[in-house]
Amino acid sequence: MNPLTYTPRLVRALPPVHVNGRTLKAYAMFADPERAGELPKPEWLERHAATVLSEPPGEGDHPAGFLILHHGAEGTYLLVSQWYDADMLKHWVRGSVPGAGGDVVFAPLAQRDLIACVWELEVVKFERDAWVNTVLARGSVDRAALDAYLDTTFSGWV
Repeated sequence: MNPLTYTPRLVRALPPVHVNGRTLKAYAMFADPERAGELPKPEWLERHAATVLSEPPGEGDHPAGFLILHHGAEGTYLLVSQWYDADMLKHWVRGSVPGAGGDVVFAPLAQRDLIACVWELEVVKFERDAWVNTVLARGSVDRAALDAYLDTTFSGWV
């Protein structure tokens, strides 16, 4: 279990990744800022995000969202989120486990009803505000609105 203390964590915006007809903003988060140089390649993120978003966008799905790769104190987590309908968010949380041949695999958590930790929620809040200010404020999900959303990223401490 994590301690009942709060220490800020570093978040770095990464290049967006493309997954089965979607563009996802990508973030890396670090409990240990010394690991902040360990940035994943977009192809690696795309491969792992595709295990969650294995199908093209369905009815009501928007072709945009975000992911967070969180190198936490107790493990590494992958959170994948996709905008749905006008104002809803689909969200999946996975934890890293060793796969065959020593590769990392992200699997559903044993505690399946977890949404996010307090640090990840700060990025989710940022993404909520970005969606409201770039898409919902325009009342449209046209190319200009999606580009404005995808260009709005966060890097810093949470």
